[in-house]
Amino acid sequence: MKGVNKLAMLCVLLLCCLSMKAQFNIIPQPGSLKENGDKFTITKETKIYYEKGLKQQAELLFSALSPATGFDFEISESGKPLKNVIYLKLKTNKTTDNESYTLSVKNDQITIEGGTAAGVFYGTQTLLQMLPAEIYNKERQRAAKWEVKGALMEDTPLYPWRGMMLDVARYFFEKDYVLRFIDMMAMYKMNTLHFHVVDDAGWRIEIKKYPKLTSVGAFRGEGANRVGGYYRQEDIKEMVAYAAARNVDIIPEIELPAHVLSAIAAYPYLSCTGEQYTVQTQHSISHEIYCVGKESTFDFLQDVFAETFALFPSKYIHIGGDEANYDRWKACPYCQKRKKALGLKTEKELQVYFNQRVQKMVKKYGKTIVGWDEIIEDGLEDKAVGMIWHDQKKAFKASEAGHYSVMSLTGYCYFDVAESNIPGELKAATWLPPISLEKVYQLNPMLKGLDEKYRPLILGASATLWSDQFIHGTVLQEIPLLNENRSEKYFDYLTFPRLAALAEVCWTPLAKQSWTDFEKRLGSHYKRYDNAGYGYRVPQPKLISKEKKGNGYIVKVENVVEGAQIRYTTDGTPPNVFSAVYSEPVVVEKLTDFKAITVVSRSIYSLPLYFPEKYEKFQKHGNLVAEWKPSLIREKDFSVFEMNGSGKITGNGEYLLSFWYTDGTSALAIKAIEVYKNGVKVAEDTHDGYTGREQKDNSYKFSISNYETGAAFTIKAMVSGDKGNDSNGAVFIRKL
Repeated sequence: MKGVNKLAMLCVLLLCCLSMKAQFNIIPQPGSLKENGDKFTITKETKIYYEKGLKQQAELLFSALSPATGFDFEISESGKPLKNVIYLKLKTNKTTDNESYTLSVKNDQITIEGGTAAGVFYGTQTLLQMLPAEIYNKERQRAAKWEVKGALMEDTPLYPWRGMMLDVARYFFEKDYVLRFIDMMAMYKMNTLHFHVVDDAGWRIEIKKYPKLTSVGAFRGEGANRVGGYYRQEDIKEMVAYAAARNVDIIPEIELPAHVLSAIAAYPYLSCTGEQYTVQTQHSISHEIYCVGKESTFDFLQDVFAETFALFPSKYIHIGGDEANYDRWKACPYCQKRKKALGLKTEKELQVYFNQRVQKMVKKYGKTIVGWDEIIEDGLEDKAVGMIWHDQKKAFKASEAGHYSVMSLTGYCYFDVAESNIPGELKAATWLPPISLEKVYQLNPMLKGLDEKYRPLILGASATLWSDQFIHGTVLQEIPLLNENRSEKYFDYLTFPRLAALAEVCWTPLAKQSWTDFEKRLGSHYKRYDNAGYGYRVPQPKLISKEKKGNGYIVKVENVVEGAQIRYTTDGTPPNVFSAVYSEPVVVEKLTDFKAITVVSRSIYSLPLYFPEKYEKFQKHGNLVAEWKPSLIREKDFSVFEMNGSGKITGNGEYLLSFWYTDGTSALAIKAIEVYKNGVKVAEDTHDGYTGREQKDNSYKFSISNYETGAAFTIKAMVSGDKGNDSNGAVFIRKL
């Protein structure tokens, strides 16, 4: 019996340890965490004390704790912390990282010690994650018990630049959402908000010397369809102060020389032609560009920068610098005169000159320019920051030239792209393949093969939330709202939980980064989003196994959202919130019979987990473009079969499009394919081919040489049913 009792006690101790471990679901994972067996309980008698210089951090902690607890904490500056105290202090020893902190939780005291006020603030964010999820609620939670497990944490970020880009130019988000977005960033210790306030479709920052920038450039459309908005300078000051208190640096992006139709519509003299334009109502990359040959262009920019820098204290200014089309410069006598006077050979060199002038202009204000990786290719005289978005190798060139790099790679960091291609996924950018949560977590900002001496030049990573989908087609067009915030929830869905993954990539030591562990810790964070009022994408049930047994399969899945249920069906129909509750592995005759969703509530649930087996054998031929069935094909009479190529055509280069029969009695005959970009034919391949029970010449090759991000690609094939239209199949594309 004694042996049995010892075994029982050992099991109890083990369960206690596991319970304690489970409580530390902190994101990003701290560098060091040691449990001590203590426990601190926040009560109405708990006091918040702080050292000199930390009053703001103490007040922010008060405002975070008070609503849900209902406690009116005593808050004061004190040199002698007592019992039942949360004590904020600065480290006496010097630290090399201003954002580091130490968090100690004991029975009678919580101490948060930071290298600076920023470190102390991050310690408070970790403390919030150690409390029940209800702490994020703005209403009193009477049933909650505010216990914090005892531990000692020492934490410091891996990278100094942990960013998000918010595009308010294509779609205007009100000030309140920007403030809320800053809170979402601060929750995970993200510290840089790249604020995209200027683009072809909108100018969002008030410049008092140029009032038309906002009266004209901030709006688009006519009459009842006129929409837009801008931030007054008072709004910007409020956002900057709000962000600074949460250690978020707001870096404005004043685009140049392209993506500036909104400015040119307001002041036509800024362009090469001087013609009057209007702000676009549909997404495209305008060919209009600032005139590099006129001094008035640089006078204008000097004035804009002067007012911008008075509002944004950041040491950085983002100038864009990407996707410039030089057609206007080539035809402009002013630009050509400038080109000749400078002894330049190409318009590309003219842009380098443009960037150099701007760099000198902003240097007088102590600013460092940031731009998309195009700006660091040639000729900058001083250090700059290149945001590497489409070619990772450009970071090597940037480092060799002494420039800094921030990774914003399209395959990992473009959060305006959907997380999956599951049917029912929301409309999002399609020019890239889906970017899953796990794919974001796989990002490593430090490049393989980069010389160790260049390591300090890799500052970190930044994700992008482009809003051009709001003016891309009609599905997400701005429409009158009825006391809703659908646009904000849409961006929340794209942001969470991928922001959490990027935060850990940028903060946690590489040796401690683990996707499996992160996924487990994340499971408790969805409750935090619910309590904070943030939208998010609910993950599908996790597939554990699908084992063949007899004439069927045993399917085992796992719930990855704490407090949620898995609901499923076994007849191939879509599950809903009333379907059967999953509690054990399910047996089905065919894998395609099984479908399951994660259900958080009657109104919050995931897309389905399902088994698309149909085209597995065609994976080597690339990505699925389209499917055909008898109703889409004419018998013995060639007709156009139209396919959406956006998201499948992803850059310049050669592509192979192939047609593959799957079932039916007839073959598909193909005569030719044509590729269209934004409605204009850009490529074709003509030859006779067919695919059925046998195939011949069923692949078509084409080249793309003038690719544009955000462009809509359509592929049209001339096809017919060979001896009938009874066939089914699919079309695939791969880049050669």
